Amino acid sequence: MKDLIELGERVRRERIRLELKQRDLSARAAVSNDSLSSLENGKPVTTATLARVLQALGHAGALPELLPAPTPSPLELQKLAGRQRQRVR
Repeated sequence: MKDLIELGERVRRERIRLELKQRDLSARAAVSNDSLSSLENGKPVTTATLARVLQALGHAGALPELLPAPTPSPLELQKLAGRQRQRVR
């Protein structure tokens, strides 16, 4: 829950930095005022709400950066390597 509170504080600081009122940002993001308030107060919100608010703040690319791209496991890499052509006949 500490991470949700930190995320909410960051959203609030960015909204204030952009000189937006909650109602203006919620309208721009197409979310309810209650949803934005919940987000800023560290309460759980849907991923769609978070994505819309981040986009409205100009941070649309932030969500994909939260997690690294999946990489194949060593076993998957071995299986893939065994299927590669070694020569041309």
